[in-house]
Formats: sequence, C-alpha cells, structure tokens
Amino acid sequence: MSSTGEFEGAAVLEGFPNTWKRVMTDPRGFFADMPEVGGLQAPLAFLGVSAVISAAGHLVMGWGLGGQVLGAFVSAALYVLVAQHLFGGRAGFEATFRVVAYAAAPMVLSWLPWRLGVLAVLYGAYLTIIGLERVHAFDATRAVLTVVIGLGATWLLFAARRRGPFLP
Repeated sequence: MSSTGEFEGAAVLEGFPNTWKRVMTDPRGFFADMPEVGGLQAPLAFLGVSAVISAAGHLVMGWGLGGQVLGAFVSAALYVLVAQHLFGGRAGFEATFRVVAYAAAPMVLSWLPWRLGVLAVLYGAYLTIIGLERVHAFDATRAVLTVVIGLGATWLLFAARRRGPFLP
C-alpha cells in the first residue's frame, strides 16, 4: 500500500480494508492525500472489490446485481462535464474517476436492509462531494450541485436505456 492510502498490484485484497476504513472515517484526509494522477488501476481495483462485496450482499439478499462499475465510469464522465463546463472545475476524468471509485466505499454496505443501505448510498454521495471539492478546487456548493446534476443525468440515462428511446 502506498503512503497515500491507495493499494497497488497484488496487495489489493490486503490493502482494501485499510483503504476502505480511511475513506469511510477520514474522507477529507484521504482525498487530500489522494494523488490526482497515477493511473486507474488502484481506484478501479478498489471499486471492483467494493462492487464484488456489494454484489455478494445483494445476491444473498436476493436483490440482483447493479451496474456499479459501469455507473462509476458514466458518473465520472458526467461529473467532469458538469464540473468543467458549468462551474469551471480544473480536474479531468482520471482525478474525477478516482473520487468516484473511492467514494464507492460505502457500497459495501448498500445491500443491508432497513434503510441502512440508503444511508450507505447517501454517505457515498457525501464522500463524492468531499472528493470533488478537492480535485476540482470547488467550494461545497459547487461540489453539491455537480453531484446533484450528475446523479440526475445518470439516472435519466439509465432510465432511458431501460425504457428505450420511444417508450413512455
């Protein structure tokens, strides 16, 4: 694991718990230390482990699988568009994807019943806001608006995909 808290290569499974704990308990510190460059391997591995754990929980609960990894790529792309074109954000896709990938840490708990899964999703949105503040050099308002607009656009894209272009 690197000094920033990211894990690399074969240490993915060993490093995941420490990285997950830091993202969940010290998000400002984690995103302040997170490098904005260095490739997508570490954040994609983190996202993949989070998605596998979340999917396993959903399967156990009988709720099926979501498109967490695809959603992360789409969300990151939309956040970049919104951040740069509406609010003058400075970060590109890689830094934004890194935020989205690490902000998926609470998704490990999203399968839990009794509204606990909803709290996990909300905490993930909070982590995304903190990360976007850092990488795009935003204030909280612009970061919140970026997430709200990006999530709305993501929802519309996936809803349209499900229904088809000409169905009500």
